[in-house]
Amino acid sequence: MKKILICASRVSHILFFHLPYIKLFKENGWTVDIAAEGTADHPDIDRCYDLQYVKNPFSTRNLKTIKELKRIMRENRYDIVYSNSTLAGFAMRSAVKSLGKERPYCIHISHGYMFDDKAGLRSVLYRTAERMTSKVTDRLIVMNSEDLRLAEKYKLGKSIFFTDGMGLCPDCFPPLDTVRKNELRKSLGADKDSLVFLCVGEFSSRKNQTLIIEALERTVKQNKSCIAVFAGQGAALDECRRLVNKYELETNTRFPGQVKDVNSLYRSADVLISASKMEGLPFNVMEALYCGTPVIASDIKGHSDLIRNGFNGLFFSLECPDPAGQLSQLMLKLINDRKYLSLLRSNTFLDEKYTIDKVSPKLFGLLSKTQIKTPEVLRQ
Repeated sequence: MKKILICASRVSHILFFHLPYIKLFKENGWTVDIAAEGTADHPDIDRCYDLQYVKNPFSTRNLKTIKELKRIMRENRYDIVYSNSTLAGFAMRSAVKSLGKERPYCIHISHGYMFDDKAGLRSVLYRTAERMTSKVTDRLIVMNSEDLRLAEKYKLGKSIFFTDGMGLCPDCFPPLDTVRKNELRKSLGADKDSLVFLCVGEFSSRKNQTLIIEALERTVKQNKSCIAVFAGQGAALDECRRLVNKYELETNTRFPGQVKDVNSLYRSADVLISASKMEGLPFNVMEALYCGTPVIASDIKGHSDLIRNGFNGLFFSLECPDPAGQLSQLMLKLINDRKYLSLLRSNTFLDEKYTIDKVSPKLFGLLSKTQIKTPEVLRQ
């Protein structure tokens, strides 16, 4: 029986993105172990190793995690190991490197590189981490055009592959009838004239919800016919709540927490807003587009792979002198020009190439080393 180890920084990442692939491995007779911070009790997961990470690939605390990963790999003799995210990717591949010739086949999935071509300290740090582990990265998988360019330029894997994300499951996003939609909008406090802006994701510096709140403060000064709904949890949630209180935006802001029925939110909202500083191929944008909800987004990689400015969404720049002001102008444009919003909505859909039925056969083939090489998935 073949054995695989899947690594990520958090167990929640594996449970959110990888269960369809874990199921495929099990159906094909594999033993599937996972290693991440946290625990999981799932029938398709054989063993779960709870590891600890610090958000710095060169932290001395992570050295203990690398040592533990080395022990796990040595004892279990996996055929394949694959990692996700920057921290887990660096730790796992460092452990693989230390095993020498006795190592397993090593795959890494980049969900968005934390660096670019610039000479800033952050970029140099994360770029160096990727280059240090590139020689043991037998197969590298990226999911946006800019990361593909970076991977090829810096030779970050022996073989470099492209995938259209991890695959969105259409069954999770059924149509919503008008009655239910109106009920939900009413529960949010939105009347027939209110525009509902939605932000879905973990509250964090990277997701940048504080910028949306700053833009909302400017927006309601000119037009109060809007509500911003921030769905999710995270370390920056309290800061966002304080900012809402500071700007006295309680009437125009909702914090529903972690929402199970996010489909209803997407289909009841008028516009999704994403102010992220960095992305791979963001699920929240794909989900919104699939539900027919146009997007206002920061002009960054990942977003630019999914959104056409002025067609199914609008871009604002994080590099401009006043990004909150620019975002506010776009919000006001859609509040004041409902015909233009309707035009965006009429163009909003998700290409079927991003759905799980299209993505999973190719991606599972890449992860299990059974993929037939075709120009459609291989970029070397």
